[in-house]
Amino acid sequence: MEFFFIITLLYPAYSGMAYFTRKGTVTAKPGETRQDLFNKILASVHSSVDEPGIRQANVVFFSLEANELLVTV
Repeated sequence: MEFFFIITLLYPAYSGMAYFTRKGTVTAKPGETRQDLFNKILASVHSSVDEPGIRQANVVFFSLEANELLVTV
């Protein structure tokens, strides 16, 4: 199943603190939990963002919801 996520981090930067937000989709494999997907998304941010201090970031916002919209006519 595909999920849409938004994650915002607060991390130490040169001039104090900075925010980083990423949004996108992630697909859950059978048996994966919300925590598994959170850890996968956070690891992806840590490995792909070239910002000093990003590994010391605090998560200030995280949302994970089914990407499919249920529309009734």
